[in-house]
Amino acid sequence: MNPESIIVIDDDASSASSETLDHETRSVITDNDSSSSYFLHQYARTATPFTSLPQEVVDLTEPELFNERDYATDESLEALLENWLHLQHVPSSPQSEHSQLERSERNRLEEAIADGIIYKPGQSVELHDDTFLRIYSIWENKKGEIYFQGRRLLKVKEHIGTYLPRWSNELVWIANESADIPLELVRRFVPVRFTNHCQNQQRTCSKYLLCRLKEVLRKETTSVEYLTYEEADTGFRILPTDLRHSWRGEAPLFGSEESQSPVVVLDNIENPEPDLICRKYTFGDGFCGAGGVSCGAQTAGLHIKWAFDHSQNAATTYRLNFPMAECENSDIFSFLTNNEDFLRVDITHGSPPCQTWSPAHTIAGPNDDANSACIFSCGDLIRKAKPRVHTMEETSGLLERHKEVFFGVIRDFIDIGYSVRWAVLKCMDYGVPQIRKRLVVIASGAFVNPEFLTLPRPGETLPLLPRATHGLPDTGLREMATINRVISNIPADAPDHDVENARALRKVPYDGNRQAKTITCGGGDNYHPCGERGFTTRELACLQTFPLNFRFQQDARPQIGNAVPPLFAKAIYGEIIRSLRETDKRELSRSSPGP
Repeated sequence: MNPESIIVIDDDASSASSETLDHETRSVITDNDSSSSYFLHQYARTATPFTSLPQEVVDLTEPELFNERDYATDESLEALLENWLHLQHVPSSPQSEHSQLERSERNRLEEAIADGIIYKPGQSVELHDDTFLRIYSIWENKKGEIYFQGRRLLKVKEHIGTYLPRWSNELVWIANESADIPLELVRRFVPVRFTNHCQNQQRTCSKYLLCRLKEVLRKETTSVEYLTYEEADTGFRILPTDLRHSWRGEAPLFGSEESQSPVVVLDNIENPEPDLICRKYTFGDGFCGAGGVSCGAQTAGLHIKWAFDHSQNAATTYRLNFPMAECENSDIFSFLTNNEDFLRVDITHGSPPCQTWSPAHTIAGPNDDANSACIFSCGDLIRKAKPRVHTMEETSGLLERHKEVFFGVIRDFIDIGYSVRWAVLKCMDYGVPQIRKRLVVIASGAFVNPEFLTLPRPGETLPLLPRATHGLPDTGLREMATINRVISNIPADAPDHDVENARALRKVPYDGNRQAKTITCGGGDNYHPCGERGFTTRELACLQTFPLNFRFQQDARPQIGNAVPPLFAKAIYGEIIRSLRETDKRELSRSSPGP
């Protein structure tokens, strides 16, 4: 029998007291007033170390100063390092060997007894540093010392990062923390419930602590995810399909739109029914501009249903290239007055105006307040459209220089009930011939039970960010795109390619077998490798990876500079489509009758 706790839980109190009674041993534990502080191992990248002392991370890189062969993608570096280690036969470090030896010399226990108290996997304990642990395994070393392993938790109100909602009586699982916990760090037993679904009264109930979120750090990527069905405790979980249906209602698997041509699925999994696999996921593009995101999304295989943009010129260009989509020339607040049936799509995107957050924005502008309001409007878009997945793309300056604003956006998504993943990606890793960094956010799945409107719950798998497709030679990745390779394929009679009337210059020539600087509304200080002229409008569009048949109306250059590179967008939505299809295949498999 597991111990039961009589516990007072108060997030606002500086301390908590409890008395733990084990019915088998009839022993009692009371809190220790220990004056010791315990600080656990922390990862170099984690934003949530188990200490109250924040660490400042200083970025000393200067991407604009790098040339073509001065960098390597993460995938390239991994491959090169793995190959180097193999060739050099580098032995493990003494510290690593010692750690492996220690773990090999200890025994796993089914339970441990200390001072008459029984510890078993599945119990939850509070530690002396005010963090928590769900015990998954118990170990004893050759000295007889007891250690625990399991899920490390802390109160969301004490999370160092400010991107978590300040919910009462709730914990967050820090998935990257896996250090061994000595028995002497344990203060008391506490009741903790892991759930992917809960009722309203549980939100304020003090009988136990809830854990619905986990934080995961992976390379340069951060995610805050709602627990999956498998991660939740028995009796505190609900099927993802039920969550999704409660949020969005009935929705066809594999997309809401009939595909005009079959979709080829390149995997080894048995294909679902042909009529289902031919469907397409629907897409709505907020703040669409000329249509860079839609261009990439359509190429990846999405059906573009609607779009909107406040710029009349941008909306005109968009309609010219996406005649089957409904594009409104309006702001987001007017657009959201449309009925929900029209707004309902599988995937939404929002790239609010980013000039306010750009590193190049150093002087306040007349549109700053309006742009600031727009950045938080994506939450309203999610509430109305109820997408399975929402994406956002912004300047890297939003995360680097305006963290408080960005974290506010993340909190909004989590409050709605969406898991969120974000990272700053390099566009050149995806075939874009530019030194361009962009902040990408992917949010997935939500459920709101109408009976408990304050309790949003997720019902989708959070897609991964795409792996790099382009890199250095001998890495298995495609070769990096360069200025010369892109502009050399432009026909002389291509639209918007007036070489004779291109802006005349007298600048130093350079080798075009490299990437361009970030293309902005004014071109971004880029010019032709010959040094004698600027780029034509078509050359800038191609450097932004727009296809040759993409047409622009008046005021084309600002539209090109403001656009998300279509090839970059294609990589993002290709990964999202893959994730949604895998989810729908699993659901179809579960719902299919057995033989």
